[in-house]
Amino acid sequence: MTVEGFYFIDFVSLESDTNFQVFVWDNRNQANPWPQLPSDPRVDIGFVEDTKVQLSWKPSLGPSDTGTFEYCVFVNKHYNFKTLCATEFNLKRQLDWNEQDDQLSNFVNIAKKTSRNHASHKIKKNMKGSSEWNVNNDLWSSKHLLGGQKVCVGSGTNATISGLKPRTLYYLDVFAVNPKYGTSVAYTGTFTETKPKHRSHIPKVPSDEIMNIFLKSHGVKILNLDPPAHGYKWLYVHSCLHKVHLQITSNRNTLVSQSLQGAHNFKLSVNSNKYTITLKSSRGGPGLVKLFTTSTPNRLPFPNLPPDINLSVSNRSCSSATATWAGTGPGTKVCIFVRHLEQNLDLKLIHKHQNSCLSTSARSRAEKVFCRQEGPETLTEEHITDLKPGKAYLIDLYFLGQYNSTIKFPSHVVRTQEHCT
Repeated sequence: MTVEGFYFIDFVSLESDTNFQVFVWDNRNQANPWPQLPSDPRVDIGFVEDTKVQLSWKPSLGPSDTGTFEYCVFVNKHYNFKTLCATEFNLKRQLDWNEQDDQLSNFVNIAKKTSRNHASHKIKKNMKGSSEWNVNNDLWSSKHLLGGQKVCVGSGTNATISGLKPRTLYYLDVFAVNPKYGTSVAYTGTFTETKPKHRSHIPKVPSDEIMNIFLKSHGVKILNLDPPAHGYKWLYVHSCLHKVHLQITSNRNTLVSQSLQGAHNFKLSVNSNKYTITLKSSRGGPGLVKLFTTSTPNRLPFPNLPPDINLSVSNRSCSSATATWAGTGPGTKVCIFVRHLEQNLDLKLIHKHQNSCLSTSARSRAEKVFCRQEGPETLTEEHITDLKPGKAYLIDLYFLGQYNSTIKFPSHVVRTQEHCT
């Protein structure tokens, strides 16, 4: 802003309730106080073990008068964060993880460790200047810390986070911080699953329990599934982000081989001593797949999934529209949320960042049209009213099933008629 005067700044949250920070400076000769992301802002994963993850990233760019930037790593089991202040939301006070404070000893232990064996010596040789930061596992059950941990690692551009739980999905974010002004910028976060303690055999899919499978780009996951004692085995597969290729074999015979996205149920016969499930990610990037198996179909997260999970909108008027979808029958809760879209919003971003496993917990009550139990109808219609003429709306439909399972339909953008008689 080069002209003196009063300015009004509007902030609009597109996803959920949020908080924000505003930094204002009036010295025109002062350099930009914000750290600048490198041309490649991705966080790279060096190696993954059962209790530790090694990270590296490119150094932040910026003016020389601010000195060296510092970096903070945030690890949690929920999702990636886009700002550093979001990781501190709802905290009573900001914790400085660099201080060796007795009050923090019950939560976190950060220590630079020396090499104790040939393996660790080899790691430190490959990652010169890297330090290992140990996180106490007890911290992950602490609700007031968002189930996550922030570790500031100084000016280095790599770190090894240890003290993690085996076979657990973690989201990892790196923030460049300007200590002089307190400003920060987020790198492109990543996520990974720590390895199990014992990998001597192919893991089994547990019965009557949701299993989360993380797939790297072009990654492959192989699992075994025990057959039922009698009757049939039911398998629920939900690919949250991208298409994955599913293959189910038994006695060297291929029972299922198809690319799928979203949620699907499969019925497997008893004529086998075991099933082998192979999941392969697509070129779309890393994937997250939820698996559930049972011998009782009523225990499935969604026992009566329709073959086509799709939402259609028709009968648009100046103030209403009709949403239609294939029902799942009794036992499933269905919710519709409607959000008004701003004119300058890039709709490509909405379609690019679809996650069909997202729950309704982050949605505003003002956006909720209804939540109710599904009836026996195979085709359901809902008349959405109180819309404004000539406006664009984002309509989202959710199925809520057992075990806190959620199926989010692909978002549907609809524009009401501007002129009605």
